[in-house]
Amino acid sequence: MRIPIRRFFLLRALLAFAFLCCVGLHASFGAPVFSYSFPASWGGTGTAVTDLSTAGHNGITNSTLALSANVPPGAAAGTQSISTTGGGIVTSAAQLLTNPTIAAAGGYAYDVAFLWDGTDSTNNGHIEKVIDYAGTESLQLTTSAGSAQLAFIFTTQGVSPAPDTAIGPAATIVPNTWYQVHAEFDTLGNVVAGDGSLAGFATLSVTNLTTPGSPNQSGLPVTKTTYGDTLNRPIGIGELGSTFGHIVFLRGQIYNPSVSLVPEPASLALLAVGAIGLLWGRRNNRVS
Repeated sequence: MRIPIRRFFLLRALLAFAFLCCVGLHASFGAPVFSYSFPASWGGTGTAVTDLSTAGHNGITNSTLALSANVPPGAAAGTQSISTTGGGIVTSAAQLLTNPTIAAAGGYAYDVAFLWDGTDSTNNGHIEKVIDYAGTESLQLTTSAGSAQLAFIFTTQGVSPAPDTAIGPAATIVPNTWYQVHAEFDTLGNVVAGDGSLAGFATLSVTNLTTPGSPNQSGLPVTKTTYGDTLNRPIGIGELGSTFGHIVFLRGQIYNPSVSLVPEPASLALLAVGAIGLLWGRRNNRVS
């Protein structure tokens, strides 16, 4: 059966729309875990940090958090960053990224803009935290003099007395430079294994906002163990996700941090197919 030319081009456009839904909009869909922006979430006084998303996962400030006028290029007028050298934020709720929760959604993502001031954190094993779940699944820096490695890590508890081990994609950054980061864990449709772990693929996209260019992207297959879930800790912003206080933290500024659950690509494909059916049906009704 021949398809009329006009319908052929309409079908081709709808298929292109489906493709974009599957590969281009993955990070745009899903349930929020939290979204903080300043000064809307925290105006510089008190300890309460308001979640601006529908999730309602508010935060609590730690130590001496401060607002900063140092913001990324192109930041919205009136917005500020937080300076996390003297203080950070932890979510009021714990266990927000458990393996069953992530498996049900299909994945999760960290989104944040940050600036590192160049301080080499020798007192904490050179580690600085940007966004951190329970100390185990983290956007963190390993610092040195003049540069640092930003990594999206997945930590496995080591056998005593050996230290914990971590794996994940990484990128090199330099001081006093704003970066926009999207870190995503995709389950690839995997389910929670018998030992409670969850296998997937971690990607890290790092864009230099001070000197714009193509994102530095990397990815690795990883496994999220139950280590962080059993620790029963919060998510930290600019510091370790724990109740230990401001001990492992970013020397610098953080702007608009958010965490979200990300659906599997298959769910987006179903969305796209549904959209094709709806639009095709409307088109047929118009021409019949």
